[in-house]
Amino acid sequence: MTTTIAPKYANAQVDKTYALNVSQKVQRTALKFCCNALPTLGVKIALYHFMHTRKRRPYRINELPHEFQTANLPYRNGHIVTHIWGSGDKIIYLVHGWESNSIWMKGFIAPLLKDGYKVIAFDMPSHGRSSKQATHLGDFASALEFVICVYGKPFGIVAHSFGGTATVLLLSQSRDFLPQRLCLIAPMKSLDRHFQVFNTVTGLSESIMNKLFLTLKKRYSLEAKKTDITQLIKGINVSGLLIHDEDDRLIPVADGNHLAAAWSGARYLKTRELGHRKILQDPQVIREATNYILGLA
Repeated sequence: MTTTIAPKYANAQVDKTYALNVSQKVQRTALKFCCNALPTLGVKIALYHFMHTRKRRPYRINELPHEFQTANLPYRNGHIVTHIWGSGDKIIYLVHGWESNSIWMKGFIAPLLKDGYKVIAFDMPSHGRSSKQATHLGDFASALEFVICVYGKPFGIVAHSFGGTATVLLLSQSRDFLPQRLCLIAPMKSLDRHFQVFNTVTGLSESIMNKLFLTLKKRYSLEAKKTDITQLIKGINVSGLLIHDEDDRLIPVADGNHLAAAWSGARYLKTRELGHRKILQDPQVIREATNYILGLA
């Protein structure tokens, strides 16, 4: 079933996802020059940029809703920062996307804090307050698995963008982590989409992008066709709510349409004029998502 939320803001602007500042434009030019002059070195530098965020988007602890516990969990060569609200047995995980962090998911926390529920938000490697280190889609899935192993099996998961893709990737690999309810908000269709966005930002040649793709496949066993959530979702028996905005410039709504068609029994909610990030702040989206997770809708 597909539902559409009409636009609420007459002058709403689509988020400028691809906007680069002066420093990033200089980096883009330097990277293209290096790739053209020294392709081998250029691929190494491109791989570094592909696996490190442009912005870590730091935040202050006091920006989060009050009455929570914070922990630093050792992860690989660094740590992952987690925040916990509530003390119930039903655990709900909030999973953010690429170049995002826990603060972007904060609107869902208070509505989910009902009797018997615990809400856990965390910063992925190299994001937010977690330590800076190389990361990628497979690592996002591994980090989510690690956090779940520490705190317990999820009752529900609300995941956005890149985090949504990583969530489906993990759930397709192990039924031990299946939640009763899964809400995906503007999930990336596959690793291919990440490559497309990266290429839009960097403007690298097709040959360099192909070499980068092959390097990722060899070193990290990342193959785009094996990360396509429109295929992976077919093997996951989980109740679902999918939310996507028609004006999303980063993850096209067509990706949402394809996932909705493949996800048996899931409800599909479309919004307008919210873009890729504002969708996380919209009161109606938050209400629909939390009511679904809590079984109120």
